[in-house]
Parts: sequence; C-alpha cells; structure tokens
Amino acid sequence: MDKAILKTLAYADIFDYPLTLREIHKWLIGRKVVLRQVEKVVEKLYQESRQGRGSPKAASIKYKGEYYFLPRREKLVAKRWRREKQSAVYFRKAKILSQVLKLVPWIKLVGVSGGLAVNNASKTDDIDLFIITGKNRLWISRILALGVISLFGQRRKRKEKGRKIAGKLCVNVLLEEDRLEQQSKDIFIAHEVLQMKVLWQRDGIYSKYLADNEWAFKFLPNWVSAESVRGPGVLSLRGAPATKQSNSRLPRSLRSLAMTGIENLAKWFQLKIMQEPKGKERIEDGALYFHPQDCRSEILSKYQQKLKRIISS
Repeated sequence: MDKAILKTLAYADIFDYPLTLREIHKWLIGRKVVLRQVEKVVEKLYQESRQGRGSPKAASIKYKGEYYFLPRREKLVAKRWRREKQSAVYFRKAKILSQVLKLVPWIKLVGVSGGLAVNNASKTDDIDLFIITGKNRLWISRILALGVISLFGQRRKRKEKGRKIAGKLCVNVLLEEDRLEQQSKDIFIAHEVLQMKVLWQRDGIYSKYLADNEWAFKFLPNWVSAESVRGPGVLSLRGAPATKQSNSRLPRSLRSLAMTGIENLAKWFQLKIMQEPKGKERIEDGALYFHPQDCRSEILSKYQQKLKRIISS
C-alpha cells in the first residue's frame, strides 16, 4: 500500500498536481482498497516523514491544507488553486460552445480531456475536445464540428502557439462508436480514458466507452465517475430529436448510400489538405488522434525516473 500511494503521488507530481486524500484513493495505482485504508497509510507515511523514520531510500510525503505531495513541492498547492480558478473559466466556455455541436446529428458525445478535465489548466492552455461519432460518420462530423467552432473564432489552428492558443478549442480525439477501445494500455492511457469529462452525450455512449476500455480499471481500480454517467455537468440526450429517424421519402438504402458517399468525400477532402501526421498524431479507420507532441512517452519516462528515486528497492 505504501508503494501504491507513493506511485500515485509521483504520477500526479509530473503534472504539478497535489492530491487530496479522496483523490489519492480515487487515482490509487494498482490497489483496490477502501478510503479508510488509504487514510491510515497516508497518515503513517506523513508521521514517518515528520519523525525522520523509515528507509533512507524511501520517499516521505508532505501535507498542506487538504493536499498531499512529495517533499519540496509545497508551491504546488498555490499553483493548483490558480489553475482551478482558470479551469472553471475554461470549463464554462467549453460547456457553452459544445452545445452548438448538437447541431451535428452524428456526434454522440463531446467531452474535455487533458489538464482541464481535472481542473489543472493554466492560462496559456487550449481546451482539448474529445468527440465520439456514429459509425462511418467520423469525417463528416469532424468537418462540421471544425466549421462550427471556426464560425465562433474559437478553433485552435495547428501552427498557433503560446498565448494565441489560450482558451481555444482543439478537437484532439475523434472516435467512431465501434472503435472506442484504446490500443495502447498503460497508466498514461488509463488516466486519459478515465479523466475525460463528459459535456454531453447521446444514447448512453459514455457507458459503452467505459465498458470498451474496462482494462483501465486494472491500473486505477478505485475510480468512480463523479457524475455516475448522468449527473451535474453531464447532459444526456437519450431520445433527443437529433437522433430521430429521417422523414425523407428516399428508401433507407439510398439514404445510407448517399451518406456513405458524403462521408467518403469529406474524408478525401480533409486528407488532401492535412499535413503529414507527426508526434502522437494518428489517422486510423474510425479513429483520429491529433496530439503533435508525444506526451505519452515523455510522461511514462518521467514516471519511471521518479519511481526509481522515491521508492526503496
């Protein structure tokens, strides 16, 4: 248990993110326990650090207010407070602007990922959007979503950097409803899967997303959705008019054929104007990932380095 708690604090430390006791329990790496067990071990580690006991190789933990963190990281508490205030501003903006994406009938879920999903966004961060679409409707949904965001002047463009991207929307991940399982399975992707915060959804697709990525609970077995799929901040559109059957007199087979043609045209057009993928960017059948920087490899490397330093062999 000691090592699991230190691992959890070490991972959060990479993102300058001190944790409350409940957050340590929620994001505890690799151990299924109750909150009371975490509380006892955290208290033990904290007392040992105060009294200078324990292995010289073992890490101590520190405490300020309601937050726990690694030694010499007290300044992270004030940083978290600042980022929480900024995140509240960005989250309201994302929630409002995401509503217009309901105009795209094939979009089934819009959420936020990255730092904003855990209230850890800085003033210079953009807003990462996560979108799930209907089957064979990924490319047409993307072009319409980008068009709508651009109309409001809130789309982050690829070449923009620094303050120019602050608060702008970046559609980082698009998945079709039958391609929800993540192929890479590690602590970084497990966090990405479970941190994603839903802004709105249709047809209970979020539950399917969690079910298809059930492997993530092996890394983070205590995680429970704050919204329980439907709750504050999550608007479910089950049975919404946008998903009702079309009143077109065309036979369903012809409508399907026409939409497939439009989807293929949208894909051809976007691939033609896209630059070559780089970093962590990937273009797959039914899945698009637009992360120019390969954060995953960098984070996993930093995590392993921290573990070597803070956990006794």
